[in-house]
Amino acid sequence: MHESPNSPLDALDFKIIHVLQSDPRISWRAAADALGTDAATVSRRWRRIKQGGHAWISVVEGVSRKSAVALVEISCRPGHVLAVAELLAQDPAVASVDVTSGRRDLLVTILGQDDDDLVGPVLSLVGPQWGVRKAQSNVVNHHFKLGSDWRLQALSQEELRRLPPPRPARAASMKRVEPWLATAVIELLSADGRATHAELGATVGVSPQRAADAVSRLRASGDLILRVDVALRDSDWPVVAWYFIQAPAQTVMGAQEALADFAELQFAATMTGPHSLIVAAACATRNDVVRVEAEIERRLPRAHIVDRSMVLRVYKHLGRVLDAHGRARPEPTGAESSEGPQLSEGPPPGVSGSTGETP
Repeated sequence: MHESPNSPLDALDFKIIHVLQSDPRISWRAAADALGTDAATVSRRWRRIKQGGHAWISVVEGVSRKSAVALVEISCRPGHVLAVAELLAQDPAVASVDVTSGRRDLLVTILGQDDDDLVGPVLSLVGPQWGVRKAQSNVVNHHFKLGSDWRLQALSQEELRRLPPPRPARAASMKRVEPWLATAVIELLSADGRATHAELGATVGVSPQRAADAVSRLRASGDLILRVDVALRDSDWPVVAWYFIQAPAQTVMGAQEALADFAELQFAATMTGPHSLIVAAACATRNDVVRVEAEIERRLPRAHIVDRSMVLRVYKHLGRVLDAHGRARPEPTGAESSEGPQLSEGPPPGVSGSTGETP
């Protein structure tokens, strides 16, 4: 990976981000050991990267908590694109907003616990008060590539081998995380993805060990996905393109295996709608958009890419509003701040924070 001449980040910064993409909660010492540097340097650089909005930790609730996804293609009235994007970015029901080229002005992602959760937000996008001319929804049947799987490709194979796996839950710990504790931990990690187990435990009202077990169980079960997202314009992958694909059912069924090792892909899913597959890819240059398209068609026999859009600006990404450069805006709530997480509620009445934990 080479350093972009326009990026404020250097090669070590990119390596640190890649390490955190592999495990956002890796200890600074383990990260430093993999990179051949010291923990203080890694911590200091990550603080600068985060404060500059160049990369940040995102929290996504897993399939059992947020199993419904819709991608809504929106065409706006002339002159209304940015105003509609700004309004949508303020809507908590909207997870992500991309301003795009081509037949759609915006591509909006909506997440819900079930299909009923999607109906209200999708229908509310259509109306003259929004400046929306047309909205077309696509319901995701199955996503098999997510942004949490994508990497900057900044680490060598040797550096990757030196990375430890995420901390597993203790065999003696509770096999299921109580709903109130799961909700509290996810809320706290949404504010600070690297909050220590001691901070989590103190805020929620449980021991650090029980907090550690809860985090490990939630991650192992897929109920909690921690990921590091990047302002791609600051990286070697500044171009993102969406591809809308029609393919026979047999090709669709084999798409997951065919695209499994396609490093550029950030998102891939089967859909219910006018397109049977939708794919997003990060590219080094605009010329690579065509190369990626050709590779998709090579890997998916009889697939036809019927449309494509380039992302002109990411307005909102997984609940986080971004600036015009795709960097995270400072959050007045103190998200991921040094003040630590804040939560007003502890365990439900009658539930002790120290019970149910095996020494």
